[in-house]
Amino acid sequence: MNILLTNDDGYLAPGINILHDKLASEHNVYLCAPMRQMSASSHAITLFRPMEMLKLSDKGFSVDGTPADCIKIALFHFFTKIKFDVIISGINDGANMGDDILYSGTVAGAREGSMNNIFSIAASLNGWNSGKNFTTPAVFLAELLGKLRSEVFHSNLMLNINFPDIPGTAGVRVTHLGKRIYKDRVILEEKNGKSFLTLTGDEPGFSIDEGSDMDSVSEGFISITPLANEITDPALKNTLLYLENFHWNSLFN
Repeated sequence: MNILLTNDDGYLAPGINILHDKLASEHNVYLCAPMRQMSASSHAITLFRPMEMLKLSDKGFSVDGTPADCIKIALFHFFTKIKFDVIISGINDGANMGDDILYSGTVAGAREGSMNNIFSIAASLNGWNSGKNFTTPAVFLAELLGKLRSEVFHSNLMLNINFPDIPGTAGVRVTHLGKRIYKDRVILEEKNGKSFLTLTGDEPGFSIDEGSDMDSVSEGFISITPLANEITDPALKNTLLYLENFHWNSLFN
């Protein structure tokens, strides 16, 4: 397979490098990842400023931009002649579950691949501790690529996979997104006559929801959540159709 890797922790992060080494033994692996930490960058792209680039190898580059930037540049500049079978974003240091996916640069890297009609995976390892074991998730992802049915690779979707940070796992669950409970705080500081605000907070929790990604990971399971780029709510759309029948004085004379 031709595989493209990115992440939001930066090209030096252990997660992406361990995954690269594991996959490169059996596949053609290419890499384009941010130069620096870009966590919580969501699906931002960089406009109106040049981005520094660093060539790591013939198959590897780093860009001073977001994960979405990296995928765009990889597809439309560095590797234009390569037909990728899959894009993998990660393995992220920390979970991306529930509402996290709206903030996550890791998930955005996979979403950008899906938007370009390439089957994509976002992979994250739960926990706020240091010294995580990324080898087990890397081995699982390599095995997963061999077990997925061919039609999955031709579908316009992505998989959001989260691993529990434990020595062994209870198994695999196909899940839905759960609901995060964030514990945000804002710190105000005065320095050199200027005011500064810092967003911080305690470790987030989650609402109990059987079959969700967060419930499953908390119980020791690997969570696989299928995501699609279509985010229109069809039920809500139908409830608003009555607005089409009004005469709008503000719009029509």
